[in-house]
Amino acid sequence: MLPPTSQLPPIRKLAAFSIAHLIGSVRYLRKIYNPQVRGITRRKGNLPPASAGRDSLDELRTDAFERTYAIKWLTALIGHFSSTEECDHPLGGHHVEDLIQDAASLLAICAGTASAGIICRTFTFESRFGSVTVNLTDAPLENQDYGSVGAQTWGGACVLAEMITDKPENFGLLEQNVSPSKLRILELGAGTGLVSLAVAGLMRKVAGREVEIVATDYYPSVLTNLATNVRSNSFDHANLVKVTTHSLDWSLFSETYPQPQPFDQPFDLVLGADIIYEAQHAVWIKSCLTILLRNTNGSPDDGPEPIFHLVIPLRVTHTFESQTVETAFAQSGGLVIKSKEIILCDAETGREGDEVEYAYYKIGWEKEVKWSYTSTGSK
Repeated sequence: MLPPTSQLPPIRKLAAFSIAHLIGSVRYLRKIYNPQVRGITRRKGNLPPASAGRDSLDELRTDAFERTYAIKWLTALIGHFSSTEECDHPLGGHHVEDLIQDAASLLAICAGTASAGIICRTFTFESRFGSVTVNLTDAPLENQDYGSVGAQTWGGACVLAEMITDKPENFGLLEQNVSPSKLRILELGAGTGLVSLAVAGLMRKVAGREVEIVATDYYPSVLTNLATNVRSNSFDHANLVKVTTHSLDWSLFSETYPQPQPFDQPFDLVLGADIIYEAQHAVWIKSCLTILLRNTNGSPDDGPEPIFHLVIPLRVTHTFESQTVETAFAQSGGLVIKSKEIILCDAETGREGDEVEYAYYKIGWEKEVKWSYTSTGSK
């Protein structure tokens, strides 16, 4: 991808370019300064690769000169249309208004957050109940602290959020006549909060049921960013649908007694995305689930079966860690893997045939049905 200084229409000649051309220019800048999360496009066929790799985008994003030019260009673009009658443009005022709004939001990112290493993202998921929009802030690494990687949005969270909003019935979210009427949902390693906030946005559209969503993480900087994202999406004081953030140390939780609120009661649904990257994580998570995942003891009167839904990338560098999931939950008795599915996503690196592979596990209390294995690259 070429730098903004060579690709954008000259500032002094903006009036000579069509609205469609200028819309394309703003979209081009958004690819640089508000990039899509890698590996979130689930395979639906043979899709063409993107035109630029992640490395080239990163280089442009950190180039202070190019960012300064982009800021000047966006400022000039907004100023031009602010002093021009919208009806003079061939595509009409509606397109001009959208262009100004898109340019203004991108200008805020370039001028403020991008220079500090922060990226603001807007995710929109389609559901049969309407669109679900989540606004997030990705914070930079804290002194290269590996633990603070949770302050960035990862592909697994995007994939899981899309799966939930696409088919909420697969996650037991549409059950109304169950006891208790309040649905309790826990997210482990919530990071930026995308999954929890997508579920909250969806459930706000499904009227008539009280929902408590508890988004957890461990590292202080991640928790601070998580709480900020929850507040910015107006879910910290919602009525029927409530999202709260809490610290949860997997390694010590099972040894804590009594468990503090909100962990003193079990959860109907537990979610986790991209949270297995050390050998002990699966073991610690299982010890937490033994306490936190509601156990119906096989009673059909207790509503949908409580399930832990886990999505993890199958990275070459984390092969051993990924295998620990199947080792930890393979033993008979207690929590076991009910099903496993392979999900393929286009990596959008520009390299032919490149892809990101995820494993999607459903984990629950053991019954007579054994877990199955399927492989798919589509919905």
